[in-house]
Amino acid sequence: MLVFRASPENIDLSAVHAAAPVADLHAHPALNAYYLRRDLGREHKPPGIFNPLRQQIDLPRARAGGLRVLTACAYVPAAAIPWPRPFKAALGCFDALEELCARNPTLLQLARRRGEVAPILAAGKIALIHAAEGGHHIERSLEKLEVLASRGLRYLTLTHFIHNGLAQPALMPGHPWFSLLRGKPGLTALGREVVRRCETLNVLVDVTHCSERSFADVASVATRPLIATHTGFRRFFPSERNLSDEQLRIVAQSGGMVGVITWDRLLGGPDLEHMVDTIVHGALVAGPQHIGIGTDFDGWVHSARGIREARDYPAITERLAQRGFTAVEITGILGGNYLRVLGES
Repeated sequence: MLVFRASPENIDLSAVHAAAPVADLHAHPALNAYYLRRDLGREHKPPGIFNPLRQQIDLPRARAGGLRVLTACAYVPAAAIPWPRPFKAALGCFDALEELCARNPTLLQLARRRGEVAPILAAGKIALIHAAEGGHHIERSLEKLEVLASRGLRYLTLTHFIHNGLAQPALMPGHPWFSLLRGKPGLTALGREVVRRCETLNVLVDVTHCSERSFADVASVATRPLIATHTGFRRFFPSERNLSDEQLRIVAQSGGMVGVITWDRLLGGPDLEHMVDTIVHGALVAGPQHIGIGTDFDGWVHSARGIREARDYPAITERLAQRGFTAVEITGILGGNYLRVLGES
């Protein structure tokens, strides 16, 4: 078991968790809200172990777990072309979550632009953040990127499983067939232009899923903070899909941050303690101010035991205190760091 400090402070865990802007950098509530028309305003049964048709996040359980900032990632598989078209699917996911806000106006509100999160939290609501996983959602069009940004897109995960005309993805553990569709290494000319355009639109660039060369190319082009929203580290699972320590340092040096995923395979172990080991490692390498939580809930990953639904966020707070983090550091990891990188603090 890794520890950040050998002697933990005496912390009021309930008070710290209740006061923190608990944020999930990466989740997929829109997958079921849009594709299955599921009402996330009511409580649903969580998966026992793994069941993509169950629900890990809904509003009642998010509130029970103390979640304050929910990043909802639009997604359709790139290989699903010609139907549904990725850009249309992204707009559909945005619509589904905005309709959820409209049906539950006292509980959830979209933070479309910088500066809107704090008033939403002050009103006792969950702040909704729009994101999209995979540059294929812009369909190689800067104009479509601008439309998504106007709708509130706050970050774009540049690539995903197969090449999308922007960037080569990382090798996926356990999915060798994706390697046949990875394409040429690195960013394309259009990919470089998309990174630059994201920066002018105040859209963060998410380097999760980038291959080694793609990551290096993004880092060479970017002038604003980078994020890796849902990942593990190669110390625990040596895969290109996970970040190396050098990549972690590069993200931190940019002023950005890394969200630790719940996927047990990338964590290198089956339970919450392995996720917390990953958080501790990231904090030891890059500093706790550059680490956060990106569960990938409802994204069809096999979440670690003890962190399989939105009611489980307080368990992270408890383990962080046990590993020697201060109340200030815990507050940052739980969400303060993310708000800083979003330009919300």
